[in-house]
Amino acid sequence: MNNLPDEFFPPNYVDGSIANVPATIASLLNVPFVGLPPLRGDLWQPLAGDVRRVVLLIIDSLGWQMVEKERPLFDELMRGETAVLHPITSIFPSTTVAALSSFWTGVGPAQHGLAGLRLLIPEYGTVTQFINFTPDFGSYPNALVGAGMKPEEFLDAPGVAEQLQAANMPTYRFKGYQLVASALSKMHGRGVKETFATITTADMFVQMRNLLEEKAGESMYMAAYWPTIDTMMHRYGWNHPAVAVELQTIFRQLKEQLLQPLSEAARAGTVFLLAADHGQIICPPAHYVHYDDHPQLAEMLLIRPTGEPRLPYFHARQGRQQDVLHYLQDHFAETMLALTGEEALAAGLLGPQPHSSETAVRVGDVVGLMRHDYAFVTAQDLEYADRLYGRHGGMTRLEMQVPFLGMRLDRQ
Repeated sequence: MNNLPDEFFPPNYVDGSIANVPATIASLLNVPFVGLPPLRGDLWQPLAGDVRRVVLLIIDSLGWQMVEKERPLFDELMRGETAVLHPITSIFPSTTVAALSSFWTGVGPAQHGLAGLRLLIPEYGTVTQFINFTPDFGSYPNALVGAGMKPEEFLDAPGVAEQLQAANMPTYRFKGYQLVASALSKMHGRGVKETFATITTADMFVQMRNLLEEKAGESMYMAAYWPTIDTMMHRYGWNHPAVAVELQTIFRQLKEQLLQPLSEAARAGTVFLLAADHGQIICPPAHYVHYDDHPQLAEMLLIRPTGEPRLPYFHARQGRQQDVLHYLQDHFAETMLALTGEEALAAGLLGPQPHSSETAVRVGDVVGLMRHDYAFVTAQDLEYADRLYGRHGGMTRLEMQVPFLGMRLDRQ
């Protein structure tokens, strides 16, 4: 990873990525955990000591650039003597399905096996889009489940909730009602004691507060996820005024409906954490690299590129890996850094060893790290490109750097 050009911002799996957050939570709760190590001590040890409850709020796409842009929101939220706020990295690829899988396993994508949005799954003879568990050629939600894929068995790492459950630490999670029954939710929910469906952020924060009050004094891990910032950034870009207003609204509700009303009993021994899965970068259509403009490349490939536009995976026809690599290096040097799949995995970009036995096949023969704000798009990608002005999945600072915020609620 040290040999990458300076424009790239690689993940820090040693002690500074979102994949290190689960072990940090386990350390705060003083329960054993198998996975990547905790974040470095200065990020969380000020919060430690007689912690019985940890609450984690994941705001999708809340990159560190939003902390820099809206810093007064964070400063206002952290009033009190024990609070920390530091940038950490996402995982790579910086995409939701991979990142949330790291939050729910405590390992990198190469380790848990969900290495991107669209992956070749040879045993089912298709490329799978993992938000909806559908073949990528159309919208058939949960079709792979119908074909026999078991979401609960897909990730090659134990679930965070499973590990906490083994230590008699219950896990509760909160997410939008439309996501609760999804295959991805089942994949991440191994060992979760109870899942709460929510309609709005206000609803979510009220339900979280009620559970903390109902179980005051009881040990627990509580995880909540909210996606609207990501949806708006995709449509408008991260720097749009409406995105700032949405974040301000979330923070106001967080303070007024969850944090401020909590009783002393509910605050006791409770740590509140806030993090994000990744950030976003604006990719203007003028910086689209069009796959269909390169029929010679298509002839070398077994299938269309997988992964996603900010990180395409190329599956070469038999014996054509070097041909694909050289074509990409010759034609896209200014827009893409092309590495063999073996090089990307050996460099630890997707996580340290041991890797899932399936990862090498899913990553493919050649990996394309898109430079700056370029996107590698197929005709299929262009069908919904108007909804994706903002993108993620790559390795720029805007995509990779996210906040880690922590507060002791009994010291506010």
